[in-house]
Amino acid sequence: MKKKDEGDLKEERLECPLCLLFSKLKEMGGRKSEFWGHMNNARIEFLEGIKSLIDERIEALKKTKEKTRGKRFSKIEVGD
Repeated sequence: MKKKDEGDLKEERLECPLCLLFSKLKEMGGRKSEFWGHMNNARIEFLEGIKSLIDERIEALKKTKEKTRGKRFSKIEVGD
């Protein structure tokens, strides 16, 4: 995005605030700091939470399938 400033065209960079924060933290402590260990553990926990939701949905679909197994459709006569 370009912004007009005092007759000159200057380029204005728009950055995600979180991306900026993480890049600054990386510059300060590097990936060896305790912070990044916590962030990695949080990412793992988040993904495990999503996995548990998916597993619950799969089990619910399996139970529904078992309940409907063996049930047949029947033909119904419809009047004219």
